[in-house]
Amino acid sequence: MRDLGALVVAVGAHDRPVVGTRGAAMLALLTINVNQRVSVDALMEAAWGERISAGAASTLVSHIWRLRQLLEPDRDRRQAPTVLVNDSDGYRLVGSPSTLDSLLFAEASGEVRDLLAAGHAQAAVRRADAALALWRGRPYGALAEADWARSAVTRLEELRGQLQERRVEGLLATGAADAALGDLSVLIAANPFREPLRALQMEALYRSGRGEEALHAYQAARQVLADEVGIDPGAELQEMHRRILSRDPALDRRPERPAIRPREVEVHLPSALTPLVGRADVLPRLATLVRDNRLVTITGAAGCGKTRVAVEAARAVVQAFPDGVWFVDLTAVSEPDLVVDVVVSTIGFAPTAGATPLQDLRRYLHSRRILLVLDNCEHVLGGVDQVVRVALSDAGDRSCLLTTSREPIGIDGETIWTLEPLALPEPDGSISGAAEAPAVELFLQRLASVAPTLEMTDEVLTRAREISLAVDGLPLPLELAAARALSHSLDDIARQVTADPGRLSRVGRGPGDHRATVRSAIEWSHQLLAEDERIAHRRLSVLPGTFTAGLASAVVGTDTDADDLLAQLVHRSLLSSERPTDPLRPSGFRQLATVRSHARHALDQARETAVCLDRRDGWTTDLLAARPPAGTAAEAGWFRAIDDDDATVRATLTRRLIDEPTAGGGRLAGRLSQYWYYRARLVEAGRWLQLGHDLLRQDADNGGDPVDELLARLALAAILAQQRRMDLVRPLIDGVEGQVRGAAPTRLVEVGEALVFLAMSCYTGEAWDLLVDLHRLLQWVTDTGDDTNLDLLTDAVGCCALLASGRLDESVALALAVHGRAEAVDQSAAGYISTAPLIITALMAGRPEDGIPWVDRCVAMHRRLGSGAIGMFTETKANFMAQLGEFPRAARIYAAAHAATRRAAMGWPNRELTRPLLALTRERLGRAGFEQAWQDGERLTPADIFDPSAARTTR
Repeated sequence: MRDLGALVVAVGAHDRPVVGTRGAAMLALLTINVNQRVSVDALMEAAWGERISAGAASTLVSHIWRLRQLLEPDRDRRQAPTVLVNDSDGYRLVGSPSTLDSLLFAEASGEVRDLLAAGHAQAAVRRADAALALWRGRPYGALAEADWARSAVTRLEELRGQLQERRVEGLLATGAADAALGDLSVLIAANPFREPLRALQMEALYRSGRGEEALHAYQAARQVLADEVGIDPGAELQEMHRRILSRDPALDRRPERPAIRPREVEVHLPSALTPLVGRADVLPRLATLVRDNRLVTITGAAGCGKTRVAVEAARAVVQAFPDGVWFVDLTAVSEPDLVVDVVVSTIGFAPTAGATPLQDLRRYLHSRRILLVLDNCEHVLGGVDQVVRVALSDAGDRSCLLTTSREPIGIDGETIWTLEPLALPEPDGSISGAAEAPAVELFLQRLASVAPTLEMTDEVLTRAREISLAVDGLPLPLELAAARALSHSLDDIARQVTADPGRLSRVGRGPGDHRATVRSAIEWSHQLLAEDERIAHRRLSVLPGTFTAGLASAVVGTDTDADDLLAQLVHRSLLSSERPTDPLRPSGFRQLATVRSHARHALDQARETAVCLDRRDGWTTDLLAARPPAGTAAEAGWFRAIDDDDATVRATLTRRLIDEPTAGGGRLAGRLSQYWYYRARLVEAGRWLQLGHDLLRQDADNGGDPVDELLARLALAAILAQQRRMDLVRPLIDGVEGQVRGAAPTRLVEVGEALVFLAMSCYTGEAWDLLVDLHRLLQWVTDTGDDTNLDLLTDAVGCCALLASGRLDESVALALAVHGRAEAVDQSAAGYISTAPLIITALMAGRPEDGIPWVDRCVAMHRRLGSGAIGMFTETKANFMAQLGEFPRAARIYAAAHAATRRAAMGWPNRELTRPLLALTRERLGRAGFEQAWQDGERLTPADIFDPSAARTTR
């Protein structure tokens, strides 16, 4: 932090000012009292003076948060601050000479004194020069006159005077008397009564062979002191006068020999006016690659900041290239043959008569080690290829190249670094967490430059998060969006970028190149595409989010192989590839929001929007129509297929249920009900299913198939029962038996599976009477039809119906039999349903040692279907732990159950038996112990709680 002048914070090689007078005052007070506690009252008094309002304390917290963002920009939001820390109803700034200029200044002053005392005058001068270079003006700038700052400023100014005097002493000791005299004339004019300066002036004059002038200087000093202060010269000045009169031989000592300074590296890189944000983890790794490899290419989408990162990486490695670093911008080069001319003219060496530019470049590089940064290569790759080959093949292993391009150069030995957009905040995360995301940080930094008086409220942070998400964290559109704050509110900007981020353009004067607007930046890449690649680019715009190659092929609809087209678009940075963590899952692809905006515009111009949307929705319909039998391994695979193209499924639902509502959209929603349950997305499920049911009810009234409406109603009722909304469930299923018995035989399996889901949801909601009635209806369905999978599911539900009827022994016996059958045919749903009586009877009897293996097995089978909806089972495991007397572990698992249940929008607690066991756990641990265990438990994963090997065990 730089406090010897107006207060700024150094981030990397850049200075960031403290925005706002109050935040600056707080930081100045903390800096003055570095490593000491500063109370909240003192901070408020420094920031507000006598005008402290009632809300100042809460506003102070906001300022502290902003200061922490400034002081530790790369701190992970999960880590506690280490620079500005809480300290017993106050705050403390942690500093050292390596982080705070004033401490470094004081340390340097002592080092200069010690060096002079040891006879190392030249080293003392160098150290003094380095320290005085830190001084940028009066400490703390405009805040220097504040009462709480005045004494600290005076102390630092006195320290500066002492250091300046010691520097002059060092100059004299090295024989640089003339240089010392030049400095002394300025210092004495500013401090005419400072006698040590007058004594040094006399010594410098004497050593320059101007003894008579030295004596006149004494008389002038004596006159000034007498006339202005009314005193005689002090002992130091009188002693120097005596030594000069007596021609003291010590005044003629020989100076040290000056050291030879090493040659400085020529660096020709664009200057950076703003700090680089969000790339702290990238730069060190990239710098290492540049030092260790002959050719490194930074690729990435338009607007992701390739140029800026390349410049900073080059700046970090300049010492590795003693013959210089050159930056060559190829934006304005229209022909590949001109690339070598631009490179040669940028370096600026003299040409050889009769030689070509390539030959001259080869000759120049042959005996030198330089770094060439070639920026924006994608449109002249042929010319870049020539330059690279000359640099790599004919220059030994000395010179290196760092290039930026939207596609690789394509040369053997090329190391490719794909630069991703800045990290984004969680869409539904906390506001403070969002502010720590690099994308939001960049937007806020640029916003502060445009609107420095803007208060950092939660509303501002919310809009910043929306804008960052809307542009996928790309630096160029973030900067263009922030610039609009001069003319638009943040609400307006958020609305604009959400509707069409491609329309963002540069405001005011700026480079008139392809980066003037987001759309023109992408058009630069689009012009380089082949025709079939352009077709794929625009047609893929109907696929939001991540999509698979199979879906892309269905939408693009050309004869060219879809995998080849996707590979080409990824190669040209117009598509992102997302490799799955599971090697058995397909690769995912995604257009960034800005790229999709350009592609959608091109699709509209080609008049292909409607046909591509129909292709997309047709593919979704086929996927959902292919639902396998419920609870089987094939159904788990179908769930994963939906996961892979989930964003497209949602887009189809939006179109078919909201934008252009149809009965077909209602049928799609009904088929997804159990998928949403297993993915713990009950709120979303309720919204879609309600829309679908309303459409299908209207369709049935107009002659549509009543079974479709029945299935939608059963699915909606099941989701509501999971949320314990039995007040809404009962009216929905009133009279359902007649509709079930009237369904066509060909659709009875669908109806039966929907009844199984509803029955088990009623078990979750403890609606025992409905569970028994639904099982009876299920038995009629299975007796009427002929489906072994549905028979097994019905028997599993029967175990729970017997339990609900109080027939515990029969329930347990049937459960054991059904569970064995389910394991034999890999029927996970029937397997985990049949464990319910075994778990509940153990819980009711207080036999945790019997129940725990079953709950572990239940969860393992549930998770084989990809389920995240295990809050109820986690709660049961906690109950067993409480019964065992393992209260710390019980409290942790209760916390995990509560978190999982809340995320799934289900009721808490799920079982009435939980309440007394939870109360017992809290009582045994005490308040502090329980709260600590609860906090620890909120971070537990299912693997921490359940035995993952339990699914295949037998009893």
